[in-house]
Amino acid sequence: MVCSTPVAIRRAGAKLSCTLLATLLATLLATPLVISAGCDGIRRASLKIVDPTVQKNPRWERERARSGFRLGPYTVDKPRLRENAIDQGLGEGETATRKPGWRYELELTVHGPEQAYQARCTGLRVPTIIADYGEIADVNNDEVRIECDVQGASRWHFVAQGRLDKNLGGELRAIDAEAYAPLQVEVLLWVARLKVVRRHLAAPVTQVRRGRDTVAAMVITKPQWAWVAASESAEIRGVALTTLLALEALPLGFED
Repeated sequence: MVCSTPVAIRRAGAKLSCTLLATLLATLLATPLVISAGCDGIRRASLKIVDPTVQKNPRWERERARSGFRLGPYTVDKPRLRENAIDQGLGEGETATRKPGWRYELELTVHGPEQAYQARCTGLRVPTIIADYGEIADVNNDEVRIECDVQGASRWHFVAQGRLDKNLGGELRAIDAEAYAPLQVEVLLWVARLKVVRRHLAAPVTQVRRGRDTVAAMVITKPQWAWVAASESAEIRGVALTTLLALEALPLGFED
């Protein structure tokens, strides 16, 4: 995404990616090995959140490709993203304030070993009535909503919503194939230490689950790490990974 857009400027000021951080520090200190280990350390801290069962599968790491990037046997075309500001009114009467929200439209194509998968998504990020409190507490409490149509051999629909100061959840459901049970999608932004102290994950985790079983998981901080259960059908593997890639491509503030 071009950094001259409003959202890119705002997000760039909030947090540098591991890739950019490594480049800058490597130039200054000439210690790329140490810096790479530091970025890996950020992601490794999130491994405790990823289902250990799915981690028994090969771990894929993002690699460059001519048209975009690769994750294991999947090639991901460069996402097409459109964004529009939304004038969001908060409160009533004389105390009402105006704060900007954002609407994103995403198109994403993923080429798998058997076929291609396409996701068309809409993402919304809007401030809440307690947005000012969140700024004082240094906690982002914007509301987000994601809705995607994912096309594989079957058509799937994904919906999730929640607030950025909590973990999010949603459902991925096949529209024209009753043989597939609905899948649950998790966006894990926070972890509780000793069941008391909450900590924001510097490298958020997304997972697709069927009951207690995890179909696919991703640590979304670049360069992404991903796991997909080899025991699942090609359709489930492709649709699940495409959904997680769409979540990563929507700039909704998961890493803020």
